[in-house]
Amino acid sequence: MMLEQPPVTQLEALAEAAEAYVRYAFGLRLELTPIEPTNVPHFVLDRYKLWRGQLGSRTLVLMGLREPRQGATADYLKHRDLVRRQLGVDLVLLLLDHVPNAVRRQMVERQVGFIAPGAQLYVPEALLDLRERAPGIAVAPADQISPTTQLLLLAILQGVALEDEHLTDIAKRFDVSIMSMSRALDELEGLQLAKARHVGRQRRLHMLSGGRELWEMVQERLQSPVCKVRIVSGGIEDPIAPLAGESALARYTMLAAPRVETRAILSVHWKGLKERLALSPAGAFDDECTEIQTWAYNPEILARDGVIDRLSLYLSVRASPDERVAQAAEELMETFEW
Repeated sequence: MMLEQPPVTQLEALAEAAEAYVRYAFGLRLELTPIEPTNVPHFVLDRYKLWRGQLGSRTLVLMGLREPRQGATADYLKHRDLVRRQLGVDLVLLLLDHVPNAVRRQMVERQVGFIAPGAQLYVPEALLDLRERAPGIAVAPADQISPTTQLLLLAILQGVALEDEHLTDIAKRFDVSIMSMSRALDELEGLQLAKARHVGRQRRLHMLSGGRELWEMVQERLQSPVCKVRIVSGGIEDPIAPLAGESALARYTMLAAPRVETRAILSVHWKGLKERLALSPAGAFDDECTEIQTWAYNPEILARDGVIDRLSLYLSVRASPDERVAQAAEELMETFEW
């Protein structure tokens, strides 16, 4: 059986998508870090890209297949066991872009753990099996809201007119698939926040509440959109990535602007941006640095004048241990116009 995998240039973006998926589905941070262990044979490192991370209290290793090939499933079992022995880690997952039904059945029968962002997470060692597209299985725990649904809610809360809009038009507007938008409406209906209107075969959005009332109903379910933060050498211009973090907070409140500017991009855009601008990790003696946040949804969708939206900003900083930032976050909400 051949496993379907993306080109190697997409593996890093796929790993970030996996982090976002697990965070929003389970509220857990994988904290993935690329590794090239010297005690793992070169033929394994040539075939797979490896990451080390955490799943709850357990250490895990994620293996991404660099190139699809016949017999990959059987080969992977041998290579997985080798990695387990050499690294002393029992939790090893295969990273997949897509899982055909036949491959999924084969892997579940053999109890092979894997993650396909946005589709399924199967970890037999932890008794986890979450399938977003499988009937009868929950998309996410009741206290979590998916990234697309959160983006939709934040748009509505900030006055974007979406009432009675066709889902296809909303999906295009937010640059997501119609399937993702359809699942978002299902999720809103399940939370009794919206009800679909049917016009012929079309589904249209109808919210049951709005404004401050809606915010009070959902704010505890909403999460910070930030998946990972990096400090890179050099600067980035407004059209590429809007201001975020303390830099955005300084635009909206009296907080002083930080020395290092913070900007935000969609997680899957990081790889391309890194290559296009030749970005590299900042060194201790770099005069100009930029902090880059990678997000679970596209920060440009709701950004205005080169700055991320107020509600996404609040969600990203409300848990800050810095009293100055926490106070500015509260000030941000006190001046928010419902």
